[in-house]
Amino acid sequence: MFRKLLALAALTLSAPASAAVFTLCAEAWQPFIYQNAQGQPVGLAVDALGRAARAEGHRIRYLFLAPASCLRLMKEQRIDIMAFATAEGSPPGWLQTQQPLVYWVLNAWVRADNPLHHYPGLGHFSAHKVAFVDVYDYPPAITAKRDWQRVAANDSTTAVRQLAAGRVDVIFEDAVALQDVDPSLHGKIRRLQPVVASVAQPFSFRPGLELLRDAVDGEAQRLKGSGELDRFYQRHFGSTLAQVSASVAASP
Repeated sequence: MFRKLLALAALTLSAPASAAVFTLCAEAWQPFIYQNAQGQPVGLAVDALGRAARAEGHRIRYLFLAPASCLRLMKEQRIDIMAFATAEGSPPGWLQTQQPLVYWVLNAWVRADNPLHHYPGLGHFSAHKVAFVDVYDYPPAITAKRDWQRVAANDSTTAVRQLAAGRVDVIFEDAVALQDVDPSLHGKIRRLQPVVASVAQPFSFRPGLELLRDAVDGEAQRLKGSGELDRFYQRHFGSTLAQVSASVAASP
């Protein structure tokens, strides 16, 4: 009987705390976190966060809103997790992931008739016309350069159209930004190597969710160690994880 009581106590101690549903707010961003045709959350981050939450006996509910709306809910303490939020952009005490899972990967894109395939450095684009998307917070490697002509663009679609039409010489975009662009324009531009700059995009957790934050970091480390993360970036961005991480810029 005593042995049975000890076994029951061990099971009780090892069992997770009562299951909780944590709310995560994010702007939809393929292929990391978005909704499929059935309205279900999918993507690399959804898979990793889901596994981490289940390991702790919990689950995650997703809200897909504009970043400003997510930030408001974050400040009002109405969500538990915000995607792609730095420490500087989070309320005091919120916890950021430390193992990179999501990167904003920027390549230089030129017109298809440009003979260049690899560029030697940003200096190559001096005196060129460059489309700058107004709402982007470009990494320092791009914002610090001044010896080119900036041409304003309202969004990524406008920037692609400007490039395809020859109104600018180069744009700095990630591969998935072209998904919402007219497919007829895809063959008119192409991506150069290597990666210009990458910015790690952490997840921010409210105070008290240290174990869940650590579990997500553990998932990111596992994906990196298994090679899954490398294959993901090669498939979606045409660059290895080593190439992406080597070009990491400090988050603005």
